[in-house]
Amino acid sequence: MSPHEPTERPPTAGPARPADPVWAEGAETVTAAESALPYEPTAASGPALDLTVPRKGRGEPRDQTPPARGERTTHPAERLARPGSTARHTVAVLGAHLGGGMLAAILARAGIDVVLVDSPHDATAPSGETTVPYTAEVFELLARRYGVPELSALGHFGQLPAEVRRTSGIKSSIGFVYARPGAPVRPHHVVQFNVPSEHGESHLYRPDVDAWVHRLATGYGAKVPQGRSVFTEVRGEAGDFTIELADGSSVPAAFVVDMSGPDAPMLRRLGPDPALRPLRHSSRVLTAHLRGVRPLERRVDPGTGGTPWTGGTTQVVFPGGWIQLVPFGDQRTGETSLTSVSVSLDAKLWPQRSASPEDDFQQLIRQFPDLEWQFGEATAVRPWTGSEPWQYGANAAAGDGFVVLERSAVRCDFTLSRDVTLTAELVHEAAAHLISAAGSGDWSMERFRPLESFQASLIEHGDRLLRTALTATTDFRLWNAFCRVWLLHSMFAALSLKRARNDALATPGRPDQWRELERYRGAGLWFPVYPGFVALFDDMERLARQVADSRLAPGAAAERIFGQLRNASFVPPLFAFGDPTDRYYNFTPLKRVKVLLWAKRRAPYMVQRVLTRGATVLPDVER
Repeated sequence: MSPHEPTERPPTAGPARPADPVWAEGAETVTAAESALPYEPTAASGPALDLTVPRKGRGEPRDQTPPARGERTTHPAERLARPGSTARHTVAVLGAHLGGGMLAAILARAGIDVVLVDSPHDATAPSGETTVPYTAEVFELLARRYGVPELSALGHFGQLPAEVRRTSGIKSSIGFVYARPGAPVRPHHVVQFNVPSEHGESHLYRPDVDAWVHRLATGYGAKVPQGRSVFTEVRGEAGDFTIELADGSSVPAAFVVDMSGPDAPMLRRLGPDPALRPLRHSSRVLTAHLRGVRPLERRVDPGTGGTPWTGGTTQVVFPGGWIQLVPFGDQRTGETSLTSVSVSLDAKLWPQRSASPEDDFQQLIRQFPDLEWQFGEATAVRPWTGSEPWQYGANAAAGDGFVVLERSAVRCDFTLSRDVTLTAELVHEAAAHLISAAGSGDWSMERFRPLESFQASLIEHGDRLLRTALTATTDFRLWNAFCRVWLLHSMFAALSLKRARNDALATPGRPDQWRELERYRGAGLWFPVYPGFVALFDDMERLARQVADSRLAPGAAAERIFGQLRNASFVPPLFAFGDPTDRYYNFTPLKRVKVLLWAKRRAPYMVQRVLTRGATVLPDVER
């Protein structure tokens, strides 16, 4: 048992667990050192679930349709996919992590026979660990649209089970610290956005979060192979696939959703051309979980308007790269606190100097006095990993009887919460297509072409965003401008999605209820949004390309972006995003009132609608 693990744990959301289960070991190589949450019991240890019928409501799976009188009630243990069974599941989801678990829970809730199969990479592949307000709204949409209310907790920290909160952490700010080699950080080279308290953004400790989502999926009726043996191969063809498992057993399925990660088996079926392509933003990425990381606020003052860096996600930015710091747990400043570290480096400016990712990291931080001090006593709990290049995207995603999604089809940086956000967006879109296919009986390849196109659009947006971010690292003035456009884009994406969701929920039963959330509109947005936000992002990206091509000075590009922020009719003046010297964003109650007054009097109509309650929206669908 971890020295930080309590002797008793409060009940979690999802199905009840046996009183004295024997938990599986080896689910993740560092679980014993890092985690306070046990993993799923093996089939040999007894039923995966007990016989308690969960109550409806938040924090617990909703009841499925009750059996007819005289019909035998299925024992929850029979949700296991039994080796050698002739029963063929409708859908097999490969990858029992956050994305796979959420999708399996939604499909099971919709009455689809789904089996969730572990991937060899689930426990070892680095994963995103942070959310932003927009991510929270996508989770809320998943919960509301598909009837799985527990999923909204992933975007609202206080709603997570106590044991998940204990090892994860609330995210109260997003901070950017700009550093240059050989010099300490300058006091005015910091920017911090403090997250409004109602969002309750999270640092998600993925071993525990993924385990909780897995339990959630099985609670809604998703089946799992006995013993949770990982798959080794997929054989067969559309309508008649066989997923072979490491223990020698197999699971049959008609359709496969491959979210397994590197070496995804279904990628090999997508034609003779290379299944994956490197993205234009091609950097090398180093990741680890460390203990003993010193709080950066002891060395770099957050400033008069700021809060301690350890209260949120901090990104240390320097020419050609960045280091993201994600602290976990309630105690974030002690010697035993756990911090996730992910580094992204332009290989041209920061070539690999050692075969060891840890040595490579040490050589990097020696060039920055503040970072060398911060990591001076840190030790790795989850070992360092490294990859060059890190980013990839799938050339195709829809095949005959299968789709390739999420970490099997794309890998991006963890900065700016792109990984978790992309996962939630793809689960939302994929669930709609899979539920529709199950209803119509049409599982053809062409049926899933729109899903393939949607994923490709989000991959392209993420690539553009990260290429722009990398260019912005060349000069603090440009980064100062970039991060404001990114935050504004994220804020209004969250508000616009909330408005679109509530509009849809106000018209239940209509065939086109969710139509407005099914059309890609550019700049990574797929719901009604004021076009000015798309144009602002596109302009920023165009200016960054000019800087990258040495056709425009970084300072000149920054001034143009600040000018647009000052003059745009859709940017609330109170935000002061157009003022490069106003480097702290704190949304106080007074500011909230002033923004609402501005929205009612001066904002464009579509902006007004996302900032104020509309008469067409019912109060009971407002969060």
